[in-house]
Amino acid sequence: MSEFITYEKFATVPELKEMVELLEANNIPYELEDDVQVFDASFANIQHHRDYRIKLLPSDFDRATELRNNAVLSELDKIDPDYYLFGFTDEELIDLISKQDEWSPFDFQLAQKLLKDRGREISSQKINELKEERIEELSEPEKHDTFWIGLGYVFAFLGGLIGIIIGYYIISSKKVLPNGERIYTYSDLDRKHGTRILLIAITAIIIGIAFRIINAV
Repeated sequence: MSEFITYEKFATVPELKEMVELLEANNIPYELEDDVQVFDASFANIQHHRDYRIKLLPSDFDRATELRNNAVLSELDKIDPDYYLFGFTDEELIDLISKQDEWSPFDFQLAQKLLKDRGREISSQKINELKEERIEELSEPEKHDTFWIGLGYVFAFLGGLIGIIIGYYIISSKKVLPNGERIYTYSDLDRKHGTRILLIAITAIIIGIAFRIINAV
């Protein structure tokens, strides 16, 4: 059964409310949370300095992104000519489009419009290809982190709780792709190290407790 996972964070309440209204208008189920507790969907008594998270079902990620992109189309002709994207080269605009997960829906759509105005329109097929390439890029596991793995082993042999925390984190850490898919952050090899760190740390703690009990008798 699918679970709701974080789709995006919003720093301001107006942006959050705009997204909520878009989801409700299109019958997309969602959950709201802030950085402290479960979010009050009534928007009553909320603080403006928190990060507010909208959580969606993974199957609705692409649809929500498409709706957000379409919602800003009417704003493109009202843009200030001094807007910073006008200073981007064609290559920079293409790079922006390929990494739309790092940019706002407005910037993503404006980049396409600017390229079209310059005679370098990017087709929907090409955008989909760029999106697939981006997903493949983001699907790559994090680079092997010798420092943290080594530190994990040190704390594990010392019998510290930190060893358990590091081991468990390496084993279980996941990241969310722009299409809603959740994958493990670290490679299979690193996760094997995480398992060893966790087991060593637990064993060391058990041995330490056993020695204390024996010495106390």
